Parts: sequence; structure tokens; C-alpha cells
Amino acid sequence: MRKSPVAKTATSQKRSKKNARVKEQKQLYLIRQSTNGPNNGAYPKRKRVVRNGQPTNELVFSASTEGNDDVFPKILQLYVRPGSVVADITYGKGVFWRNVRPGVYKLRATDIQGGMDCRRLPYKDGELDCVVFDPPYMHTPGGTTHTTSHAAFEEHYRNNRSGNQTASKYHEAVLDLYREGGREAYRTLKNRGVFIVKCQDEVCANRQRFTHVEIMDMYEEAGFIAEDLFVIVRSNRPGVSRMVRQVHARKNHSYFLVFWKQDGGNDRWEPPK
Repeated sequence: MRKSPVAKTATSQKRSKKNARVKEQKQLYLIRQSTNGPNNGAYPKRKRVVRNGQPTNELVFSASTEGNDDVFPKILQLYVRPGSVVADITYGKGVFWRNVRPGVYKLRATDIQGGMDCRRLPYKDGELDCVVFDPPYMHTPGGTTHTTSHAAFEEHYRNNRSGNQTASKYHEAVLDLYREGGREAYRTLKNRGVFIVKCQDEVCANRQRFTHVEIMDMYEEAGFIAEDLFVIVRSNRPGVSRMVRQVHARKNHSYFLVFWKQDGGNDRWEPPK
């Protein structure tokens, strides 16, 4: 049985509409492809072009389980130009410098044990490109507490007979040392000179003291700009000799803080060339 002319016309119209929809969908697909992926066809999506460099995950990260001697050279790499005059004013045994190639920087190493107090430096105003500061960052309440990584705080800065005592006690004495050492660093640094500071938080008299925050506030008031922070996590599990009840989290990390001396102009950091 043949279809009527009316039925033929309706079938033809349906076929035409279907073909039109298919054609429209193809056109939308081509538009989306040409604009680098689907974007509802509304706005062209520009493809990001990286003109220099190459993909990598070999980066300097803000937190690490590596030791001080592994992290410190990376901080120098980011912030201190080779050939710079660097004064490590709490040099100690030179742990930070174990993995720094000799001769890359003009190192001036001093320490209280060698008779050089970090609060009274022999350098001229604006003489240094970088100052490294790692004083004892915990007071010693007694016994052998905290003596494994630093000499007892009181031995060199409170109760010794060399006249190096601080005016305060306990945690406030720690802050005094950072304040006075930071003042000397500011004086001896060039404009835009870098100040690298090691510190750790502590609990003193059952009160939580976020030392790294206190130091940042203190140094920013003195004219430094806080630029970076590196967290060093201990790879082993610290313990205590006696525990009745734990009140605060046991600290198993420390910090490198990076500051620079503002020159009164641009307050944005410019990496060394």
C-alpha cells in the first residue's frame, strides 16, 4: 500500500529535522575542539603556553624530613647569590655547611665558644649580604634536657662567668637573644640582605609558646620582611625519660625562617641573579 502524499511530506520533514540536529551537533563539536575543549561554545578557551623551562618535580619544598645540612644548601640556592659575604654568627660545628661546596660563598664563621657574641658583631653597618642565626632556642630547666643538639642555654647566656647573661629568664631569655641578635643582623646587613634564622617552638611553664610566630612579629617590627618558611621534621620518634600525663603535642619539627632587610622601596623579593 502506497503512502499518501501527506504521510510522505511528514516523514520527509522528520528526516530533515534529524539531519539538521546532527549537523548542528557536529558544528558544536568542531567549535569546542577548535577552542581547546568543551566550553559550552560560549567563549574561546586559550591554551596556556610556557615559552621557557621544562616540566619537573625536582623542586625545593617547604617541608622536609631531610636534615639541616641537606635543607640549608637549598635555602642558599634560592635566596643567596654565589660569591656573597655570609656571616654565620652561631657557627658551632658548622653542621649547616657540610653539604655546601667550599668557595661558593665568602663565609665568616663565628660563635660564642670562640669569643664572638652574636649580639655584638665586629662588622660595619651594611657590610654583609647574608646572616645565618641559630642560637639555642630552648632554655634548659635542669638535668640534660635539650643538651644533645645545643649546649645548655644557661651555660652560655645566663649563668656562665663570661658576662654574656641575658636580662630575662626561661622563654623570655630565648626571645631576648633572638631580639638582640636580630638587631645586630639588621645593622650589619646590606639593604635587601638575607637573614636566615633557625628556631623551634616550645612549651614553657605549661604554656604553649609558638616561637616562630613571636620571632616573625618581632623581626617585622624591626624592619625585616618575612619571605619564606621551611619546616624540618625529625625522622626519628622523640621521647621523654618520664611521662605522667601528656598535655601538649610533642614537638618533632623545627623551622628555618627567611627574612630580608627592606630598603624603603619595593617590598617584593627579587631572586638573586
